[in-house]
Amino acid sequence: MPYLVECLDSLFAQSLDPSRYEVIVVDDASDDGSELELRRRAEAHPNVRLIRRDVGSGGPSAPRNQGMDLAAGRFVFLMDADDMLGEKALELMLEAADRDNSDMVLGKLVGVGRSTSVKAYAKSGKVDLYASEIYRALSPQKLYRRSVLTDHGIRFDESLWWGEDQVFVTEFHLVSGGTSVVGDYDCYYLRQRDDGGNIMQRSRNVEEVVRYVETLMDLVADGVDDGAGRTRLLGRHFRTVAQDMLPVGLTHPDAAFRAEVWRRARTLHARHWAPEIQGELPAYESLQLRLLADDDIERATEVARRSGEASDAPIHFEDGRAYRRYPYFRSAEQPLPDEYFDVTDRLRLKARLLSSCWDDDLLRLTGDCRVTGVDLDSAEAALVLRHRENGSELRVDADPAPHGTPGTATRWHAAVDPAAVDPAAVDPAAVGAGVWDAYLAVRFHGMDRTVRLSAAPDTTGLAVPAGRLLATPAGGVGAVPYVTTSRRFSLDIGGTHHPVTAGAVVTDLSWQDDRLTVTGAAWLAHIPGDLLHLSLALRPREPRPAPRAGLGTLRRLIGGRPPQPPTEPLAAVVADLPLTAAVPTAPATAGPRGFTAALDLTEPGATALVTRAVWDVWLTIESGGRHWDVRPKPAPAPVFATPPEIRHRPRHARGVTTLYTTKGGYLALDGPGEHFPTTG
Repeated sequence: MPYLVECLDSLFAQSLDPSRYEVIVVDDASDDGSELELRRRAEAHPNVRLIRRDVGSGGPSAPRNQGMDLAAGRFVFLMDADDMLGEKALELMLEAADRDNSDMVLGKLVGVGRSTSVKAYAKSGKVDLYASEIYRALSPQKLYRRSVLTDHGIRFDESLWWGEDQVFVTEFHLVSGGTSVVGDYDCYYLRQRDDGGNIMQRSRNVEEVVRYVETLMDLVADGVDDGAGRTRLLGRHFRTVAQDMLPVGLTHPDAAFRAEVWRRARTLHARHWAPEIQGELPAYESLQLRLLADDDIERATEVARRSGEASDAPIHFEDGRAYRRYPYFRSAEQPLPDEYFDVTDRLRLKARLLSSCWDDDLLRLTGDCRVTGVDLDSAEAALVLRHRENGSELRVDADPAPHGTPGTATRWHAAVDPAAVDPAAVDPAAVGAGVWDAYLAVRFHGMDRTVRLSAAPDTTGLAVPAGRLLATPAGGVGAVPYVTTSRRFSLDIGGTHHPVTAGAVVTDLSWQDDRLTVTGAAWLAHIPGDLLHLSLALRPREPRPAPRAGLGTLRRLIGGRPPQPPTEPLAAVVADLPLTAAVPTAPATAGPRGFTAALDLTEPGATALVTRAVWDVWLTIESGGRHWDVRPKPAPAPVFATPPEIRHRPRHARGVTTLYTTKGGYLALDGPGEHFPTTG
């Protein structure tokens, strides 16, 4: 019952409003105390309907059919009491169905103690049955449009005791108006029970081994008109013949059992096999089906007996091809063609990035690569950066690194000079600017493989470094390494997706005698704070045009000259200030640098200069030969608690200067009282 409790907890923790879904629980005459728990839940949740069957059915089909008959919503989702839902599962699947106008939605399944398809959920959104991998996932835990179920009379076949879920899902696929996938969220946790309570864990009779496969193949053969689509779907079921039906049937201790499975498998092959289906099958399964076609039960039995060893069979390399030494490889008696042992196209290179860091302007990367069952110790590797738009490439040697896993993985390291990636980076529109995707190219045993470089899982401690500004004749150009949403490593040159933007904030202002102190922080997005150089200055604002008969005219009439407005900035002395808290308004990708700046007005000349203009506060950020001019804003409360207007009477001036915030939210200093007039 603990499985049931956790299952129900996940149902009632859904993010979807409970008023939008009903939970129909069919109790198949349980005798483990589940009924009391179910009644308690039904009393606590008004959206629960509890159905108690007087006699147990012995399988899931009858309870599922009864529950579907009672459903009233637009969609039906089927769930087993062993399993759990992710918190957003129903919300996301319903959203996908409505967005894509789909009749079926596959929410990503996660196996807990058991395996599930990975490829079926690789792509999210609306998918094609024949072009995608969704037909790999035929378990019933999906969202179905109820009108399709009722209009076509789709139900679970209660005469089938094995594989009935695959038949149900296939029937729905063949009439569905469209299917969507929620592959970027763990929707459903498919659990293997520790107590052996899963129906999948018991032994089977001949009918349970064979009949559901016969039904599936007949459905596909009769219901799919598309030739290529029929080949793909039949290929999936012939894999079942080779991976399940024959290994179970031919290794059974009863001779009559073995003979009956063999006879019916031969009938399936004769009825549905086509040569093009072989391209849908791995080599070992192709070998098994070739022996089936030859009616070679003796050798087929040996292949079935050793099916668990297939992935560990040694590999023979010859003339740029790879062959597994399965039973009867190049046997002197009754030799079989090499094509049934050829695994060249199924040797998959996997490459991971394990660490990355900057060494001055070099980006140093360390990773590993592996091909299952292949010794890569003598392999040659290169890091390839490929421009996402125009396909141009930069190749860098990936040298062997210590601490690889002998026989299966090879550690490598490479040093990338982003300036070499982008010789024309002075112009963001030039061919070199843009996103460069990282690949690893490996040559081993006369074969070449190139694969996208993946970021290792977060558990390995991988931290992608911040960017750098590369010095060029025209100034710094941003080079930002990053990990894509699909966990692939890329390098953004010139800010295509990761522009280097500047910002600054003031956290405190104060006058002490005639010294103005400004405290705050500045940043460049994607650039570490320790690479920034900061300077602060007051810049005089352009004076307003004098009125035609203003004070200047009067002074000229009496022989005086008006004071000339200043044209040069007043520079402050800037010092670093360690940051002790997060900087408000700074983006998450920035590494802010704290500062304190002091402007000394103790000299009479400086005071007189200040009082002759309105001054704007500017901060200059320099890095990589490039500079950004930023007007800092006061931080939002409560960080910045200073009043918006700070008045101060300089020692050598008649008036009062006022620090204030402009309408745009920037800091400025009113020296002559143009905006805040005071005298005395």
